[in-house]
Amino acid sequence: MKRIISSLLLVLLISFSLHSQDKPNVIVIMADDLGYGDVGFNGSTDIPTPNIDRIAENGVAFTSAYTTYCVCGPSRAGFMTGRYQQRFGFERNPLYRVNDPYMGLPKDEMTIAESVSQVGYKSGVIGKWHLGAHISNHPLNRGFDEFFGHLGGGHKYFPEELTIPNSYDATNESQSYLTWLMRDHTHEKTDEYITDEFSNEAVDFVTRHKDDPFFLFVSYNAPHAPMEAKPEDLALFPHLTDEVGYQRKTYAAMVHAVDRGVGRVMDKLQELNLEENTIVIFLSDNGGPETKNASDNGILRGGKSDVWEGGYRVPFAMQWKGVIDSGTVYDYPISSLDIFATLSELSDSPTNPDKPLDGVNLIPYLTGENENEPHEAIYIRKFDQNRHAVRNGDLKLIYQSDFTNKKLFDLSTNISENDSENLYWNAEFLDRRDQLDTMRVRWEEGLIHPRFLGLVHDELVWATSVSLSETTLDLSLLVPTQISATIVPQDAFNDVIEWSSNNSSVATVDQSGTITAHALGYAVITARVVDLRQVFEQCIVKVGNPLGATGITLSDTEITVLPGRTAQLTATVSENNDSYAVEWSSSNSSVATVDENGLVLTHSLGPAIITAKVIGSEQHSATCTIIVSNEIVSVESIKNLQNIPGKISIYPNPVNGLLNIEFQARSGKMDMSIYNSMGKVIYSLPVYPNTHRLQLHLPGHLNNGLYFISLDQGDYPQTERFVLLR
Repeated sequence: MKRIISSLLLVLLISFSLHSQDKPNVIVIMADDLGYGDVGFNGSTDIPTPNIDRIAENGVAFTSAYTTYCVCGPSRAGFMTGRYQQRFGFERNPLYRVNDPYMGLPKDEMTIAESVSQVGYKSGVIGKWHLGAHISNHPLNRGFDEFFGHLGGGHKYFPEELTIPNSYDATNESQSYLTWLMRDHTHEKTDEYITDEFSNEAVDFVTRHKDDPFFLFVSYNAPHAPMEAKPEDLALFPHLTDEVGYQRKTYAAMVHAVDRGVGRVMDKLQELNLEENTIVIFLSDNGGPETKNASDNGILRGGKSDVWEGGYRVPFAMQWKGVIDSGTVYDYPISSLDIFATLSELSDSPTNPDKPLDGVNLIPYLTGENENEPHEAIYIRKFDQNRHAVRNGDLKLIYQSDFTNKKLFDLSTNISENDSENLYWNAEFLDRRDQLDTMRVRWEEGLIHPRFLGLVHDELVWATSVSLSETTLDLSLLVPTQISATIVPQDAFNDVIEWSSNNSSVATVDQSGTITAHALGYAVITARVVDLRQVFEQCIVKVGNPLGATGITLSDTEITVLPGRTAQLTATVSENNDSYAVEWSSSNSSVATVDENGLVLTHSLGPAIITAKVIGSEQHSATCTIIVSNEIVSVESIKNLQNIPGKISIYPNPVNGLLNIEFQARSGKMDMSIYNSMGKVIYSLPVYPNTHRLQLHLPGHLNNGLYFISLDQGDYPQTERFVLLR
């Protein structure tokens, strides 16, 4: 069987249903390392930000807004998933490693773009990504329809300094600052200061998608270092100077460039009459690193990387004309987590029920419908520095280092967190202090160890392999057996092992390496370096004397997949007997790798053969050919397929990317599904009552081939086929 894996992000361009027009557009504008006190609505006087201030004036300024972390990468991961990133191990700034698929956002976390694309949104990210440089974590492989920007954590600003044409040729963070910008998967040489380039792209995106529901993430890397500003912007700040180690003038000019871009986006929304149907949010990804870029966090203590307020309490403003009253000031704590939750609830986009969002829909709180505080608490943990904080109401509990440096502050009277007003040992606050600590402990029970190494570890000694005390074991039922793992080299600083079994019905393993057998059969026990997941060793466990297998089959024998996408293979051994375990391997790991559970991850163009071998009956194996290609389907291969009659009209057919659909509508809500030529559902979307005409845009990365549209109306189905031929 041949299967086509193609993540189709169909976008509802024009719907004559009034219901779809009710879905608000959302633009999130995020600055990088902007100080809390460096916007006008937070009191800045030396750096005017009139356009950023427009958002607050048109809507709400949040005085107690937090990001989920106090450095860039984890903060963006929290915003992108709507979940505290410590829940899935993204607790460090990732290194720029184009060959490491684990150095970034885990593949099993849903992004905001993956969610809203399922209800017809066009989504784009412009600017800084910083969620993984491997192709599997490219924005177009994480749910976005469009990308223009850079993959790493920072960038040079002037085009003449961008001397590396291909982002995948950069081998480290400093080199990534020199790459050309990427448009989707294509590299482009820019000829403008890149802050202005990103603003141009944002205006263009809004213009092109004015008739769509859209989600746009404008992710400026300014005013993050390096400190580089245009001469004409510097000239606007004669009252400021650049001193040695403190470039306030350059910083101000860089903030001004961001503000100019925000103004252009706001003007375009006004010009296109989109203001009342567009939510605009402005924030920084973390607090300002005052000594590094001359930012100013005002009265807040600390800055970037701290769990003091200056580390993750940020400027945050939001407008939605006609819904949020202009000039609103909101004092209760809110979080960048709330952006995903707000858009998901307003658009009815799906989320993963097994991984619930940590944010809330802010709109009822801002309209006065709900007068309670949006969050019981705001949390942060910095694993490597052993720093912890929880805010509940106006009280904030802080533990640092070895948990002996304990502080309790009342932020309503001590917003600057002065140690002279530490209430930790105050008898009047003992009950509240213990209550906050209980909340912190409960929250941290749901967190995991960081799953990749970060920038702070780049110069340290890393683990290169794992050795086990045993690589094969014969076990008896219910008799625990201990094996040990040694990380090589022995002086590697990352020395935490994660144990797992691929067949827990036969044998399980705890996190000390104790294996317990439960049934006759085979299992593979894996010992993996927890924050360097490509480094592992395995032990094959045999329990008792199980019967030999008689054969093995795979769920697929050939898969064609786009670069960076995943494919899940499943193996059936001898009538699906759970006593057998499978050993997976790839013939070409530069093209595709496979884990112990059959999950295939692709890396580059080309073929690879995935082999599944029955452990204990090695003569039985099965293979699947993986073809990683940008050309997935040929029209020639489907010429002989029979037409499927139906009431849906599609024109033109073949289509070249824009699909017009007319159908007989019913009064109730319907579901429309798109199938590929093998009958696999690749996209579903709701069709609202009384809709009878749609236009669907097929994105550029969808390849030529045969597809089917089915409209399910209960006892009145409608079906038609179309051919994509660009």
